[in-house]
Parts: sequence; C-alpha cells; structure tokens
Amino acid sequence: MHVKHLVPGVRSRRMTFLLSLMAALTVVCVIIYPDKAFQASLDGLTVWWKFVFPALLPFWILSELMIGLGVAHGLGVLLEPLMRLAFRLPGTGALAAAMSFTAGIPAGAKVTADLRKQNAVTRLEGERLLALSHMCSPIFLLAVVGAGFLGSARAGLEIAIFHYVSALTAGIVMRFLHKHAEDTDAAAPPPAAGTRGFARLLDSVAEAQAKDGRTFGKLLGDSVISSVQNLMMIGGYMMMFSVLVNILNLTYLAPLLTDGLQRLLSLANLPGQLAQALVPGLLEIHLGSYASSQADMPPQWGAALIGGVLGWSGLSVLFQVNSLIHSTDLRIGAYIQGRLLHGGLAFVLTWFLWNRRGGPLVFPPGGRRSEAGPGRSRHIPVRSPDRRHRPHGRGFTGPAPLV
Repeated sequence: MHVKHLVPGVRSRRMTFLLSLMAALTVVCVIIYPDKAFQASLDGLTVWWKFVFPALLPFWILSELMIGLGVAHGLGVLLEPLMRLAFRLPGTGALAAAMSFTAGIPAGAKVTADLRKQNAVTRLEGERLLALSHMCSPIFLLAVVGAGFLGSARAGLEIAIFHYVSALTAGIVMRFLHKHAEDTDAAAPPPAAGTRGFARLLDSVAEAQAKDGRTFGKLLGDSVISSVQNLMMIGGYMMMFSVLVNILNLTYLAPLLTDGLQRLLSLANLPGQLAQALVPGLLEIHLGSYASSQADMPPQWGAALIGGVLGWSGLSVLFQVNSLIHSTDLRIGAYIQGRLLHGGLAFVLTWFLWNRRGGPLVFPPGGRRSEAGPGRSRHIPVRSPDRRHRPHGRGFTGPAPLV
C-alpha cells in the first residue's frame, strides 16, 4: 500500500516572497561581484575534489554493492533486536540505520522514505527513524575530517567515537520524547516460524538478491554511476553554500552576525571565537567542519565545535533530506529536533571529555603529546595542504584555497 502524498492547500505567501527576494538578492550579488563568487565557488569545489570525492567514492560504490548483494539486508536482520529494545522501532528500520552508518549522509533518509512508501513503518516511526538514521560514515570522519582537515587519523577516530555515541544517545532520548499510541512494538508483525536466527539472515540476503536481479557486472556499473551522481550533488551544494557564505561577507552581514553571535556567546560564558566558524557550520557540514578545524580558538572548543557541526550537519543536508522525503507524508520537524539534539550532545560530550582528561584529545601525527605546558595554548593538530591559512577577521570564512 502506497502512502498518499499530502500537498499543502495554501502555501505561505510571505515565505514565498521572502525566498524569492533572497534568491534575487543572491543573483544580484553574484552579478556585482563575479570574481568573488567565482573564487568562493572554486574554494568549495577544491575542498570537494581534494577531500570529499576521492575519500567517499570507493566506499559509496562498495555500499551500493552491499545493497544489491543483500549484505545490508542481512545486517538489518542482525540489528533488529537492538532496534526494538533501544529505539522502539521495527526491525526493518535497522536497514536505514545500517546504511546510514556504512554509506553516510543522506543514505539513511533515502531508505527511510522507501520504507514509508512501502508502509513498512508508520509515519511517527518513520519520522523518528529519519532522525536516527543520520550519521556520517567512518571513512568521512577518518579520512576527510581526521586525516584531511585535522592532519591526524587519531583525531578522526576520537571524533568518530563521540559522533556515534551522541547519535545513539539522541536516538534513545527521542524514543521517550515521541511516545504515541501509534508508535508501539505491537504494530510490527512477528517473524514467521522457521525464519529465526542465522536462517532468517540467509533468507533475507537471498530474497534481496533475487529481488534485485542484476548481474554483478551490471550492479557494479550502476553502483559507479549512482555514486558519482550523488557526489556531484554534494559538490553542487558545497559550491553554492560556499558562495552564500562569501556573499554574506561581501554584503557586510557577516560582521553583524559575528558580532551578534559573540555577544550571545559571551552572555553564556563561551569563547567569542566560536562565532568565526559557527555560521559556516550552520550552513554546510564540509565547509563548517573545515572552518572549525582552521579557526583560531582554544583547542577544546575547536574540537567541540567540530563535533557539534557534524551532529547538526548543516542546512545543505537538511535540504537534501527534505527533497528525499517530499513524496511521502513524513514531516521534517522530528528530523530537525534530532539534529539539534545530536549536535548539542556531541558538543557537550567532546568538551567534557577534553576537560575531564585534562589535556588534548588528539595528538600530532606520531602519537606525541603537545609540549605546551600549563597555561599555554594547545591546539588541535591541523594540516593545510599549502600550509597557509586565511586570517580570521570579524566575519566568517569558508575554506582557504588549497591549491
């Protein structure tokens, strides 16, 4: 049974006018400053081409093969008891969580939308599953953020641990925040007799392979095409949001926003330097995490901000997820709530463990501790490909040129 697509009867005229005005102003700014817009677009493209594309393409191809060969479906069967116990979600939702972990963002949203279209989950279950199945892939955290942005694979490993722990904690918290009569374990049918344990796993894998029906050569070719297309979409979002950040600087909105954020942060007894990378982090996950790694701030706050940015993931990813669930009746509200909860938990957890251990969470390549003594600044190890950094002013910047 397919879910009926719900279309709002009357769209907000004010919102439509506001979005149209913002789009028109953006076009005007690009026309007035074509050289600046080109450079900002090139910055986003460079980060995507040098870090994101080579790191994620092989892994995404392998993840597509896992789906076609039924390996991911078998993994979902193994995780079904955990989904029931910890998150109060049906076992089929384990596939979305597994694909989110293996393939990264936004693979979980795509699987969740497909499950809802097949009526495998209720609307409320689907909305909570949408929030849960949103995690960065290990290869992105280790290769892109750790080895690429921070210059330390160990840094990526520790950030990955905090990212996944906070994601699971947020999923457990939302289990109790969204407790409705419709959302019960009894809604899911029990497994059929003779399909338990290892036999059920093999049946799931065989059924997935039979349903796919493609030869290995065809599956491999489709995996390459699909992975490249998805990465091209991510590159386009990175370029557009890099241009948007640059436009905010050119129109002098960046200093105003940064000053306002610094005042708010000072009222909360937080370092004002966080404002330098906070707004890029609100917009785009790759640009935000890169800007956080390059910002001149106390190391514990820099690491915490990276964790918060990865949990929130940016408006760019939010738009991608919203486009994937557009053909269903899933609402975006629970997803946004999950992102705020995940980002907040990751921020607090990273900062707390830094101060708990009384020193840096990550060490320079080679495993040696920073030799900065008490009272001296200890910085997260950062490696820029050209060893140059943009000076941080009152505004916020995108990634520095890498060429």
